[in-house]
Amino acid sequence: MWIPLCYYFDTTVRHQLGMDWGDRGYWKVVTPHEVAHQWWGHTVGFNSYRDQWMSEGFADMSASLYLSLIEKNPHKFITFWNDERDLLLERNAQGFRAIDAGALTMGYRANNSRTGFDIASRLIYPKGAYILHMLRMMMHDNRTGDQHFKEMMQDFVKTYMGKSATTEDFEAMVEKHMTREMDLEGNQKMDWFFNEYVYGTQLPSYQMNTTFEKNADGDVVMNVKMAQSNVDEKFRMLVPIYLELANGNMFFLGRARITGNNTFDQKIPLKGMKDMPRRAVINYYDDVLASPN
Repeated sequence: MWIPLCYYFDTTVRHQLGMDWGDRGYWKVVTPHEVAHQWWGHTVGFNSYRDQWMSEGFADMSASLYLSLIEKNPHKFITFWNDERDLLLERNAQGFRAIDAGALTMGYRANNSRTGFDIASRLIYPKGAYILHMLRMMMHDNRTGDQHFKEMMQDFVKTYMGKSATTEDFEAMVEKHMTREMDLEGNQKMDWFFNEYVYGTQLPSYQMNTTFEKNADGDVVMNVKMAQSNVDEKFRMLVPIYLELANGNMFFLGRARITGNNTFDQKIPLKGMKDMPRRAVINYYDDVLASPN
């Protein structure tokens, strides 16, 4: 396992070398990130610079699993994803945001004297991680947990062990294991997702308003209005809704389908729920890469 020498620099030296971007992301998880390269980059290689986002992004996402499942620290897990989003959205010294730089498949070619030579690392690490994280969250359900996601990633490793995989190879693997709910275009393809996040630069914004009432049976009914904006008319997404229950626990309720700059507006009976939830939230686990506003 290779740990970079700069990992041992203090924050002052990193600042002098222009490495401040890592203080909120990479440097916090550099060890599990590098361990993860045993799978992403070593066991499964990347075919060209256009596919390198899988190696670095998948290693970053794997590091987040270390925080969640090994350290068992929910706060660190959520902070990690907030940091990843910040790296994509803040402007560098040249005034550019990584999210706007172009497709992930540009790889390190995104770096130049105009945009800055840190733009690629600010792009392929966090956005590559978000893509895998988003797929995991789309496949997750309350009954089987991460079963679908685990099966997909194990199949990916088994199929491409000792080989170099392309972005198209990974998309085909996702399509092999996608759930019925993920088939937003009705063609058993994930083009909608890859076009938006791998090849595209859009960043949706979400606003949600909810109220709760009781029906005649005493069950809670949720009235929800969720708006998606700052996207084109073809942009599709499954937006997860969570409930914070009366006891403080978070419960995954389901996903809303939204296309374009539109609003999801429904009255949802919560059969059997007698106690009023504290609140409803979207993207509680940073399930979708979106604007924080």
